[in-house]
Amino acid sequence: MLKTFLKFSFALVLCYWLFKNGKLDFSLLSQAFHLGYLWIWGVILLVSRLLFCPLRFKILLDTKSKTPVPYLKVFAFDAIGNLFSVILPGAAAGDVVRFFYYKNVSSEVTSGMIAAFLTIDRLIGLMGLMGLAIAVTAFNYTSFIQLSPQLVSLFIINAAVFIFLCIFMFFIFSKWFPKKKIESILAKCLHRWPKALVILTDILNIELGFSNFIKCFILSVLNQTFVVAGFWLLISPFIPESTSFLKVFTILPIGFIGSSLPIAPAGLGVGHVLFDNLFRLIQIDNGASLFNIFFVVNIFVCLLGLIPYLIVRAESHDK
Repeated sequence: MLKTFLKFSFALVLCYWLFKNGKLDFSLLSQAFHLGYLWIWGVILLVSRLLFCPLRFKILLDTKSKTPVPYLKVFAFDAIGNLFSVILPGAAAGDVVRFFYYKNVSSEVTSGMIAAFLTIDRLIGLMGLMGLAIAVTAFNYTSFIQLSPQLVSLFIINAAVFIFLCIFMFFIFSKWFPKKKIESILAKCLHRWPKALVILTDILNIELGFSNFIKCFILSVLNQTFVVAGFWLLISPFIPESTSFLKVFTILPIGFIGSSLPIAPAGLGVGHVLFDNLFRLIQIDNGASLFNIFFVVNIFVCLLGLIPYLIVRAESHDK
């Protein structure tokens, strides 16, 4: 409880500091809904991604469950996770809530396997965001390297992590990976941490297959594309005409990765500061205010998860 209070306090202090220094202009939020209708399409994209995003986790579940898990159930649990990810600090908080809902979704899927699926799902989501960032940055590399040497370093780190994850996924899901030998090594190294051992062992035993992995990866890229496009549509009325969509796009994935750290709910404060600095790299001085538009809209979109939460809660009481 104290830890959560401190995180909220830290986030609010950051927001207050931005506001006090004139870097956070709340008036842009009301202006965004009066300057044309692009914001409507932005909201539609952010809502739409919630409909197909659960398909990725359903693919993972169906690899272990002989009876396919109903899409509506996966959608409901995913939406509830999104709800708590904006209430509690960090996107990982939503995964913890999802775990408690998913652990009883099928008698054929153990709690350890659910934790393994959530881990893999998060990694594939990160791969989608990184892959999208690498593709767009490579396409726009000449302009990108002119922004800041620091961004070039981040791009190299991003590419290195993406390649590592690709190799990791390939070996995990390939027939050539010596799973039994690795499990034996892990058992010796992690005998004092049985919960971590169970999750890692279950990850090794996921039989996702190459085709299903590609489907999950494509869904991840599609999800991130909807988020980035939605962000752009919400803030585009305040972006100078000389600043292209591709230039803005190069910094957005970096900002989203940083905002998802378990420091504050939905990137409150931390995301504002991060995007303020990122937008300055492309000569835009109101990055915190621009992120605030997306932040507020995303909060309301994720709060739609309250509907399935109340339905699932009512059903559990009826039983």
